[in-house]
Amino acid sequence: MPLNESVISRWSASVVLGCALAAPAGAAPIAVGEGAFAGAQLIDFNALPDRFVLGNLAPGISVGSGMLFTNASSPVLDAFGSQGASNFDHAEPGVVSRSITLLFSQPVIRLGLLQFSGTTEFQLIVADESLLFPSGASPSFAGVEDLAGFTQATLFVTGENRAFSIDDLRFVLADTPGNTVPEPGALALASLALGAAALARRRRTG
Repeated sequence: MPLNESVISRWSASVVLGCALAAPAGAAPIAVGEGAFAGAQLIDFNALPDRFVLGNLAPGISVGSGMLFTNASSPVLDAFGSQGASNFDHAEPGVVSRSITLLFSQPVIRLGLLQFSGTTEFQLIVADESLLFPSGASPSFAGVEDLAGFTQATLFVTGENRAFSIDDLRFVLADTPGNTVPEPGALALASLALGAAALARRRRTG
């Protein structure tokens, strides 16, 4: 029995939908605010001694390049109200790392922190995408989301003053309950199956 245009159109629409759903979720990192981090894991640096060189921030999170120190200097305490972490050793002014790269053993979908540097812009670089955030002498929030998941993030500042400080670093793992993203292939197959079922039903009733 020949297929009419309506049946072909519906089946084609299902195929197109399947292909669209097969596209990677969260194709590019986006900036997000503090509200996206409800229930996120938090690192506040307060339990560590001052001027401690941070190699591992927490289980599964390490400093891959650059040097990150705990910092209880007056500007940091004044800004955050507690100890933070910096890319400089406040007792040795010449020791400054221009950027810090964090490595995650498990994929992360969100990363956020308080930051200040006195420079014009603070950058979070994820999946080769650089997100810019205003910075200054008082803390402001910088957050990124990439639903495709990432295992590396770089912290960086522009301008001549390369020093920056961070606090209350928070992150959300990709496998956190409630954050599961269906596999694109499974979504595509489901859509194609729905299209085939609609086609078969149409043929039976036609």
